[in-house]
Amino acid sequence: MHVHWTLDDRHRWDAFTDGGLAGLQQSWAYGDAMQALGVPCLRVAVTQDRSPKSPWLGAAQFIVQRLPWFVRFTFCQGGPLWASDAPLALQCEAVDVIRHTLPLGKPRMALFSPAEDVSTDKHALSHRVRLASGRSTVLLDLTRPEAERRAALEQRWRNRLHAAERSLLKVRVCGSKTSDYEWLVQAEASQRKTRGYLSLPMGFVPAFQNAHRKPSQALLTLAAELQNQRCAGMMFLVHGSTATYHLGWSDETGREHSAHNRLLWQACTLLAERGVRQLDLGGVNTLSNPGLARFKLGSGGRVVTWAGTYV
Repeated sequence: MHVHWTLDDRHRWDAFTDGGLAGLQQSWAYGDAMQALGVPCLRVAVTQDRSPKSPWLGAAQFIVQRLPWFVRFTFCQGGPLWASDAPLALQCEAVDVIRHTLPLGKPRMALFSPAEDVSTDKHALSHRVRLASGRSTVLLDLTRPEAERRAALEQRWRNRLHAAERSLLKVRVCGSKTSDYEWLVQAEASQRKTRGYLSLPMGFVPAFQNAHRKPSQALLTLAAELQNQRCAGMMFLVHGSTATYHLGWSDETGREHSAHNRLLWQACTLLAERGVRQLDLGGVNTLSNPGLARFKLGSGGRVVTWAGTYV
C-alpha cells in the first residue's frame, strides 16, 4: 500500500469526492480557501501500488494547526473517503499508514471525524480510540420530485411555508460579486458578536469563491424582501453535486413572515436545477440552538449522526 501526499490533479480529486457526495471540508476549494487564509492543508491519496495514477482506494484532506508546545494538530473532517469497492481491511490499514506518514515533524496529532453513521458497527476508524461523539446534521435529497419533498415537510414547517408563499414576501437571487452578498456576511458577523458563537473566518466566503473552479457558481445567496426592505437572507456553498448551508440571518419582520422557510424551499429548487443532488444543512444542536435545530429537523431531510472523532 502506498500513500501520495503531493497531489496536483484537482479534476481527479473532484471526481473522487463528488462520487461519494463528500462534505464541504473534503472539497478541494475548501482546502485552497483555508490555505489562502493562512491555514495549511494536506491532501493524500492511497493506492495499492506506487503510481499515483493507479486507482485510488481512498483520499483525505487535512487542515493543520499548531497547538501549544509546538504540537502540530491535523484534522480530517468528513474523511477519509473510500472507493466503493475498497475492502474494510484495506481501509483500516490505510488509516494507519496515513497516520504514520504524515509529512509533519513530531510531536504531532492526527484526528479523524469520518462521515460514517454512528450506527455503523465497523468502519475504517472503529479500531482507533474515539475521543468525542459525532455531530448530527440534516441531509436533503434534492433528486426527489418537488411534490415528494413538500410532502416530507413537518406539518408546522409546511404551514409556515404556505403562509410565506401567500404573503407579500419577495425572494431575490443575489449576484456572485462580493458586493452582492457582503450585507449577509456583515449580518452574520453581528450575530456572532451578539450570540457568542464561532464559525469559519469571515474571509472564508470570498476565499472559497476564488478557489472554486467556477467562481460564479460557488455560492447561492437569497434575500427575502417585504415592501422593498430586506428582512432575511441565506447563503449556500456549492461543491460538486453537494451544497452546504453556510449563513442565515433574519430580522423580526422576517421571522414573523417565516422568511427562512420560503428561502430554504426556494434554494432547494434552484440548487436542484443546477444539478445539486444533496444539501447539507449543517450541525443540529437542540441544546445550544433549539430554534435552529427545530427548523432544520422540520425540513423533511434525513437526520444523520456521525460516528465521532478518532485519534
